[in-house]
Amino acid sequence: MAYRVGIVGASGIVINTPRGEPSPPLDREISTSHVSGLSYMPDMELAAICDINPEALERFESAWSERWPETRLYADYREMLEREDLDILTVATSDHRHAQIVIDGAESGVRGIFCEKPIATTLEEADAMIAACERNGVKMSVNHSRRWFPLYHKVRQTIRSGAIGTPTVLTAVLGGPRAMMFRNGTHFIDALCFFAESAPVKVSAILEDGFDHWDRYRGDGGKLPENDPGMTGTVLFENGVRAIFRSLKGTVPISSLEITGPNGVIRMGGNDRAAELAVLEDVRGEPTRTMIYPEQYQVQGTVAAYRELVDIMEHGGESISSPQDARMALRILLGFLESHRQGGRLVDVPG
Repeated sequence: MAYRVGIVGASGIVINTPRGEPSPPLDREISTSHVSGLSYMPDMELAAICDINPEALERFESAWSERWPETRLYADYREMLEREDLDILTVATSDHRHAQIVIDGAESGVRGIFCEKPIATTLEEADAMIAACERNGVKMSVNHSRRWFPLYHKVRQTIRSGAIGTPTVLTAVLGGPRAMMFRNGTHFIDALCFFAESAPVKVSAILEDGFDHWDRYRGDGGKLPENDPGMTGTVLFENGVRAIFRSLKGTVPISSLEITGPNGVIRMGGNDRAAELAVLEDVRGEPTRTMIYPEQYQVQGTVAAYRELVDIMEHGGESISSPQDARMALRILLGFLESHRQGGRLVDVPG
């Protein structure tokens, strides 16, 4: 059986190809794009792709027509939903345009929906999306892609084993010109929730200069970095974990995540291939440093995300990156906006 997939949005994250064909015996470079991931899966058929921009569809044809010669192109997603008998709908449009497409998709008869992050830019939209999927028995996952990275699971297993004690402080840093609060920052906010393993209760934040008018999301869907603010903020979780998030343009373009407990610290950089574990055995001594390497898997990343979606479609259960998890990250982002509106005060997380 081939699962018929339709994609709305033909941006780079959708149609980018691997960097090049490796020499044998190496094969199948891990790619983060949707189409590339689907191309590795023999039981997936890319039935249709939709974009309102004809040039985006031309780029898709140029890159993928040899692999997907029968994929039909659409400028109207509603027409695509009506004409194609889809099993899975992928929604990869601008950040603030996910809601109605997901709702229409859930009501069209698809069995699964894979939505890009952030899930939405308002809680009302996120709730309507979740309700539509629940009402129609549609499984949904949200592409906070690091949740399908082996390192994230290995680090969480290490934390749960007690290697650093109970986590107390999480620190996430995103620098460089693409330090955007919603577009890219949502990955780090979601990571804080993933490792804190608790619900957020209070936040505080200050946005970068020039965004005092941001009492709600006012971006362009992630097209231009200068239209999505950087910021610094804190999150207090129900279980007592405190988190600090710094996402500022005009800083060194690096990313990192640090998880600190009473007995040690785990540090991850931007490559997601390894982490450093530093454990302090004696308060008077130097920490013992070791590297955390994840197990190697043939399936991870985008392919794992689609594999998981098919599995929960067929057998039930929830995604490792469920819409409820994505809603939690959105609550923090919207709490940051409210705190900024109040001059950086500590405020309750909305919703």
